[in-house]
Amino acid sequence: MKDFRFQDIIPKLSSLFIKDGWITVYENLDKTQYADQGALFCGLIETKQIKRALQSYSWDLTIGQCRPSHTHYYDNGKEKIEYHRFSDKGIEPFVLHRNGFGHHSPHIEISEEFRLYHNLYEATTAAGERSASLLYIDGNADEIPVVKIQERSVQVKLNFLQDYINARRINFVTYFELMRFYDEDMTTLKLKPEDSTTVVCRSSVYNLLIRPMEIGSSRTQAWLLGKVIRPFDKTYKPNVFGRMDTDENLYVSFAIGYDDSGNILEHTSNEEALSNYFGKNQGAPHYLTPVYFRTDVLKKYFDTPNKYIVHDGRIECMGFWSLRLDNSCRDYVIVFLGDLGTLPYKEQLYWKSFNIEKQGGMSHTGFKRAFLGEWADPDSPDLYFKMRLQEFNDKWTKANGWCLFKPLNEGDKHYFQSLHSLTSDNNEKEFDEQILNLTKIIIDSLNEKEMQKHIALESDEKGLDKLDKFLASTGRRYPDMIQFLRNLQTLRSTTVAHRRSDSNKKTKATLEYFQIGTASLKSVFDEILIKTIMIFNTLGKSLS
Repeated sequence: MKDFRFQDIIPKLSSLFIKDGWITVYENLDKTQYADQGALFCGLIETKQIKRALQSYSWDLTIGQCRPSHTHYYDNGKEKIEYHRFSDKGIEPFVLHRNGFGHHSPHIEISEEFRLYHNLYEATTAAGERSASLLYIDGNADEIPVVKIQERSVQVKLNFLQDYINARRINFVTYFELMRFYDEDMTTLKLKPEDSTTVVCRSSVYNLLIRPMEIGSSRTQAWLLGKVIRPFDKTYKPNVFGRMDTDENLYVSFAIGYDDSGNILEHTSNEEALSNYFGKNQGAPHYLTPVYFRTDVLKKYFDTPNKYIVHDGRIECMGFWSLRLDNSCRDYVIVFLGDLGTLPYKEQLYWKSFNIEKQGGMSHTGFKRAFLGEWADPDSPDLYFKMRLQEFNDKWTKANGWCLFKPLNEGDKHYFQSLHSLTSDNNEKEFDEQILNLTKIIIDSLNEKEMQKHIALESDEKGLDKLDKFLASTGRRYPDMIQFLRNLQTLRSTTVAHRRSDSNKKTKATLEYFQIGTASLKSVFDEILIKTIMIFNTLGKSLS
């Protein structure tokens, strides 16, 4: 039988509506574990109003009546009009139950100031409709749910709520009304009516009512009504960056070399603990100490081009952070120790998992850029390919008035952004993905419409046939180049578009052409990129 004195609830009022880091700030409590009927509501209350609020167990706010309004009154016969943001000074709602829209349904909103303070984003559904979630976009552009709005309840991430009331130096108050009904009468339950049991504590007040009643089959009612106040932290100091996900005191240590015993030596990436060229922290590792990582640290960024862009010498995360690096090395990636400390903490932890011992040193490109302040072309085939493609297209367009390789449309740009040298030697899935990317950028992007204006076509001739004919019409014949592109197209078909079959003669010839099975897939793809760059060079020279 449900406890008619609510002893299962009263001892834990301060934490009753908190679970797994979430606090319930609004709920219709009908037929729940707490009550047969009831409600939960909340508000914000200034410290000077707490004493008065604890003098009564009645709610200070009413659900659905928290709109701004004005009052008319007369003072010494003179009409006065006052505007009120809320119903009472020093007390305001945190959840707004909005109604009065005629045939439109009521809906629930959260405090606008709370949303603006944390810069919460209102998600939309696939159909473009309002979502039931408010999201926080953290320093790594990850979406963190902060508010969950359902038909009968609203939950808020507790640490976000606490940070908000701390910043405003205002207290949070939870109002509760819980009713329990019993089929037995009070005599059977051996109870006497109660209506004066009001308990006032330091941060809560409640009243217990027990009385006979006759509603349906119910003969006895127990009713708990009151409020509990969650104070703000008086010692709170706001984060200097003004963000929930940023902790300026958290830094990861990375392997930077070896100690005198030959053990791996690690050091924090905190700039304040590093030396520089101006005499800071003499004897400590330098800000520009190179830290080494496996190349597959980059795969996460290549695989999410809608969020990250891997540039030549830099990774960018949607404007949230940018990290310079030396990504022209074939077998590893280098980042300066101090630059690692500029990343969000959880991103530092991600890089830590790929940290390796010191390797062979910076690339020629990385050294010239970082220490000599000189311009240098990238060493890595994928980065050099991207640079040369743009240069070639610009040169071809200037000479002919149209580009040979059409720019990818918005929906296909990810093929270019995620094109990269393989991050491991023999990852077949990654190899297939990169072959698809390359053929999308080169073969599928051939400007057939412009080429066919200059040649006579057979009905079944396609992109590479048109390219061969177009070049021949201008006195340029490059059979080896065309054969390479045809084999690349076949490779795409046999690795990506269709199921592999080594017994197919055409497939077998293509695999042998690219030395697949003899050399590592990483080497094979780099060689394909280099030969594609040679196409740019060959066609570019013919324009001179």
